[in-house]
Amino acid sequence: MIWKRFQRVVWALLAVCVGGMLLLFLVSSMGFILVVGSVDSVKVTCVLPLVFLLTLMVWGDGAIIRFTRGWERGVLLTLVLTAEVLILLTVLFFTAFFNPRSEYIPLYNPGGEVGLVIREESWLFSVWGEFCLPAGPCLLQRTGVTYAAHDICPFSDSRGYELDWTQEKVVVRYNTGAGDWGTCTVPLS
Repeated sequence: MIWKRFQRVVWALLAVCVGGMLLLFLVSSMGFILVVGSVDSVKVTCVLPLVFLLTLMVWGDGAIIRFTRGWERGVLLTLVLTAEVLILLTVLFFTAFFNPRSEYIPLYNPGGEVGLVIREESWLFSVWGEFCLPAGPCLLQRTGVTYAAHDICPFSDSRGYELDWTQEKVVVRYNTGAGDWGTCTVPLS
């Protein structure tokens, strides 16, 4: 009876992970980014497969406990848990090391409302980002306009950018580092 409940919980977790990944894929394919506080759809897309993997590992451990007895159970659990810990440490190391720091910076239009949101990412000495339009309380629409800088975060550090707002576009001048300036034109439609 406990094994059947355990399997139901595992199947429910697996279904939530797969459903979440499909929902995020759908939102992303429509050109949107889902943002709730400091958590965005990119971070959730990295976490859901990890939860899926952990659920499968726990399911396998439960099967070993359920279907083995005596010294075989101890040996199998020791080997499997050692392998699982090594796999998880490797995945967590590479995820933490290669995951860029991302930040969302609102840019206000002349009316005082949020007109643009910049998704700025940095890793090592490189900084890049993209301009997004607010599309709802938790949604940002991608514009396809990107920028890159070196050794400087022009928007999050407020180290040099100028905005020229018109009805149909925003012209953004920003410091790219080493005294150079770049220009981007972002459509507002």
